[in-house]
Amino acid sequence: MRRSLPDARIPLMPALKIALLLLLTAACLIGWIGAAAALALGIAFALLFGNPVPQLSRWGSQLLKATVVLLGFTLPLAELWATSVDSFWLTAGVIATTMTAGLLLGKLLGIERPLATLIASGTAICGGSAIAAVAPTIRAPQQAIVVSLAIVFLLNAVALLIFPPVGHYFGLTQTQFGIWAALGIHDTSSVVGAATAYGEDAMQIATTAKLARALWIIPLVLVLSFSRGEEKFKFSVPPFILLFLVASLAGTFIQPIAELAPLLITIAKTGFVIALLWLGASLHREVLRKLPLKPLLQGIILWLLVSTTTLLLVMTFY
Repeated sequence: MRRSLPDARIPLMPALKIALLLLLTAACLIGWIGAAAALALGIAFALLFGNPVPQLSRWGSQLLKATVVLLGFTLPLAELWATSVDSFWLTAGVIATTMTAGLLLGKLLGIERPLATLIASGTAICGGSAIAAVAPTIRAPQQAIVVSLAIVFLLNAVALLIFPPVGHYFGLTQTQFGIWAALGIHDTSSVVGAATAYGEDAMQIATTAKLARALWIIPLVLVLSFSRGEEKFKFSVPPFILLFLVASLAGTFIQPIAELAPLLITIAKTGFVIALLWLGASLHREVLRKLPLKPLLQGIILWLLVSTTTLLLVMTFY
């Protein structure tokens, strides 16, 4: 029998829902709500009232990408290069291990190969972006894409809430936490949100390491294409990553931009918080109702394996 969630939504007029969402957005804008609280309030809003704005998910995603690009203006190229090189082999090892463990776990649990591959890819690299890139390569059905995205979203929300307290408990430095967040959390939104809550240095390191990790989409898609015997393959680097690099280049060589770094960081932090609120509020209860148990179990086990292993590695070598 399929599990179902009781419908506890509170009936409100659409105008009132939008007004309440605008009030929460204003609270984020003036700094009353932090990153973790914003995502939690957004999810609570979606579960209680439903999403009053169909475009909210797209707006949240676009705002997140814009703020990541904005942050690029504050990160010099030399710093980006140093962080990327420093975590290169650790990132490569984590991605390879995660993909292998994810596919084996999917086989043990009897999960269809396309769905297991999407969950493993989303966990290994960059959540929704990796799933979107891999799905056409392996010809994944639409249902598998929806399920994998929902699992990644839920685990992202959990990670955003628990990573900062865990980091403080173990006394992680800004560098340690930034690298751990970049490797142990799926999507860029939650990586940056968790790192922002931990500290400005952690946010910059996490953003850089996370975007470097996202570039591994390209070799992953190549490997999956060759494994299927495809003569043609498609892949795309998320445009906001390229814009982030261009912004870093501008911030490195254009002095007036560098002088605006403190203001740009403040604006970026505020944008992250609002984006997390909107992404949380765009959650659909219907998707949660339809989540199969075995894929959810695969996602949880794989994420726990990655997050705990990377934590130990970061504490040992950084």
